Amino acid sequence: MCSSVVPRLWFLTDRRIQEDYPQQEILRALKAKCCEEDLDFRALLMDEVVLTIEQGNLGLRVNGELITAYPQVVVVRVPTPWVQSDSDITVLRHLEKVGCRLMNRPQAILNCVNKFWTFQELAGHGVPLPDTFSYGGHENFAKMIDEAEVLEFPMVVKNTRGHRGKAVFLARDKHHLADLSHLIRHEAPYLFQKYVQESHGKDVRVIVVGGRVVGTMLRCSTDGRMQSNCSLGGIGMMCSLSEQGKQLAVQVSNILGMDICGIDLLMKDDGSFCVCEANANEPKKSNNPEKKFPSPLSGDKRERERERERL
Repeated sequence: MCSSVVPRLWFLTDRRIQEDYPQQEILRALKAKCCEEDLDFRALLMDEVVLTIEQGNLGLRVNGELITAYPQVVVVRVPTPWVQSDSDITVLRHLEKVGCRLMNRPQAILNCVNKFWTFQELAGHGVPLPDTFSYGGHENFAKMIDEAEVLEFPMVVKNTRGHRGKAVFLARDKHHLADLSHLIRHEAPYLFQKYVQESHGKDVRVIVVGGRVVGTMLRCSTDGRMQSNCSLGGIGMMCSLSEQGKQLAVQVSNILGMDICGIDLLMKDDGSFCVCEANANEPKKSNNPEKKFPSPLSGDKRERERERERL
């Protein structure tokens, strides 16, 4: 039995995603490990936490209980597309200020909330990135029709706060881009990105934990669309990854300050990679997690062609 004294490790998540597969699996694994290691464990929801400042000191209450001793580590799982600086990040900052070690830290999560923010952090570090434009003001999409033309058509258009492959388009030409400007919702800016044609319909999700690659998954579209997300009907298959790909994923993780993350890599014909995006939360369960897939990620072009034909 786990001890009922002050918790040593907390698992903090959001009520909106608490029943999702990843949260349930992480919760189960953390409970088992803490019992095995004789550590105290507590699972909390973000909206159960009350932040206090009394007599000039930071404090914390959980469901009316005054917390007098804090955990050494808090494992955080929040729905990054909807993270709010004035609420969610405030809770995480408070925990950090009272001495808790957060996995992931507030700034690292913010680095992944907005896709253009991610690229801003990675730029200047020698990380291969597709050329990308964005703009100020939520409703200035139309002015980018001419500005982004240097990226050439077709070009990728993404909502900077999109998730699971939603609000991502492949604009065929300027007329198509103009049509999109009338159809999209402008709650967040969009980015315009050079199209990596050789990676159409597939990418590699690389799971990095503590600066080490612990898993890789080749994600493939099944209907010809550009997005390979499993949530859109794509399939995910375990795969191998070249050392260059692993090093790139770890480099991205380190620059963004992530303890746990999923890095999405686009594949080039010469066996190299460029970064698509970074995710503060690792992926959902693969559609076929037990299937092993001898992926074309070693750099052998002929092998890549054979795998492409099989797909």
